[in-house]
Amino acid sequence: MKRYVTIVLFICMVLVPSIIFAQGADDVTITIFSRWSTDIPGDVYFREHLTKMSESDNGITIIQEHMNDEMSYYDKLRTRFATGEFPNVFVDYGGARTLDYVSSGILVDMKPYLDADPAWRDAFMPVFDKWIYDKYPGIWGVPAEFYAVSIFYNKEIFAGVGVEPPKTIAEFEEVCDKLLAAGYIPLALGERDVWRAGHFSNNLIMKTFGAQGVTDLANRMLAYDSPEIISTFAKIKEYYNRGYFGPSPVNMDYNMEKAAFHTGKSAMHMDGSWYLGEGTQSSIGDVMGVFPFPSINKKYTNSWQGGAGGGFSIVDTGNQKEIDAAVKVLKSITTPEYMKELQRVNKGGVYPIKFDPDPSAVDNLTLEYIAMLEDAEEFRDDVQTYDLLPSLLETVRLSIQGLFAGKTPEECASEIVAEISANE
Repeated sequence: MKRYVTIVLFICMVLVPSIIFAQGADDVTITIFSRWSTDIPGDVYFREHLTKMSESDNGITIIQEHMNDEMSYYDKLRTRFATGEFPNVFVDYGGARTLDYVSSGILVDMKPYLDADPAWRDAFMPVFDKWIYDKYPGIWGVPAEFYAVSIFYNKEIFAGVGVEPPKTIAEFEEVCDKLLAAGYIPLALGERDVWRAGHFSNNLIMKTFGAQGVTDLANRMLAYDSPEIISTFAKIKEYYNRGYFGPSPVNMDYNMEKAAFHTGKSAMHMDGSWYLGEGTQSSIGDVMGVFPFPSINKKYTNSWQGGAGGGFSIVDTGNQKEIDAAVKVLKSITTPEYMKELQRVNKGGVYPIKFDPDPSAVDNLTLEYIAMLEDAEEFRDDVQTYDLLPSLLETVRLSIQGLFAGKTPEECASEIVAEISANE
């Protein structure tokens, strides 16, 4: 019996402390929950980076959980919050959805951490707007993805017609008229998918009123039936009537729109930076160029539709060690070095962090796109995503689609205002 007790004491006094020390008595375990579960290179790189960080001797163990399907992801996220099984870091898209978590007091304000590390803070593009709320001062997430909408064009067609990429809306109209006269659709628009004219409208608003106009619409300081906004609807109607978007936009979807561009029927194609890979690999990839949406109000020449896609938020678990570890992990996946490698494995793309791309690792169109963004001053996502009325995005898009089916700009505006009035 005495010998047994001695063995037990030896285990307790020698082996158990050794095990604890080997695991790291001060180690912190955090959970990160994302939608990046696929086999595409960027998703794989993200998961591998976290695995390597977890396996390194830094005192942080990272548990990863990933679900690609959006509905399943948000169902699981809501369940975890409802049961108190919070992830320490999770991916979200800002706006009204994240506001629910902010108002509940369960997110960490990232502003003090960003301000404490100016090099990290200043490396970001100016796209924090989706995690900033007037009623809750602070920054409640950081961007992880980025997009911007511009106009791609066929250099051979432009050269053949004798036109240059337009810088202003007046020059755009001149180019479109010359392309029409030469037998081309200037800019095919697949309005069977209602977000296509929705994006055109977003750009008209950003180039006319800037980001402040987006805020004013959301705060009801600028009305959808005001002369200013009706003028943007009238411009879409005018361009449709002049044939700039093709003979029948509502009978063309997004894929048909791209096909018209790739086969030389359409000379221009408005799209987001997500199109870069597809564009460069298309049949006209070697003769494709890109330019910003034309300027309307000189003051807002450098205002863009675009901004953050997904971003990261940190849950305030009340454990400062966990929060500090989560910040450290978050910094590691939002550095110029990380994003540069992400661009390399993705073979292109644009990102929310500023860095010098490797010309040998990406295509010329991507390099052209990045250079074009250097003068950008502000970005905003779909205008209606900043509105507290969830149904407004669909309402606006469907109302704009009506412009291609006989509705007047005034009728379009009235429909939108009626939806707002019915829900306020």
